[in-house]
Amino acid sequence: MAPGAWWRYLRDRVASAYPLFETAERLEETSAQIYDALADRFQSDAPASDLFRRLAAEERQHATRVRLLAARYRHDSRLFESVDMAAKGLEEMLAEATRVLERIRAGEWSNDLDLVRGEVVDLEDRFQAAHAEVIAALADPALKKFFESMAAQDEGHRRLLRG
Repeated sequence: MAPGAWWRYLRDRVASAYPLFETAERLEETSAQIYDALADRFQSDAPASDLFRRLAAEERQHATRVRLLAARYRHDSRLFESVDMAAKGLEEMLAEATRVLERIRAGEWSNDLDLVRGEVVDLEDRFQAAHAEVIAALADPALKKFFESMAAQDEGHRRLLRG
């Protein structure tokens, strides 16, 4: 390897993982905002509003866990086999979550709680499938375990939403 090539490789590899963690944290925060917006929309239905607030709190807890994980792996150069693939999957989820949030805030989602719950379950299903792709791209076993536990919590969200 040419002089300095190893350092550049290491620097680029570690630096490229940070956008992935940042995107993952933003996705969790956007998901919390979706649930907050739904809680506001259904504020006259206390059980529904409480459910959405609880789910928003869990999404914020996920964001905190991602932030802590990013700090823990700050200097680990063996993070991912394919950071680009994992990052692309998370960026697509974030873009979809952002579109959903904008539609909810614009009043484009139904006021029918059953329909909304179905839409959110479908969203969680798509995110779980995308998370599976991200997990498949991870090289580090600890990171795989972390994202698998997040996927399991998302499955719990789906069960709550189905009632």
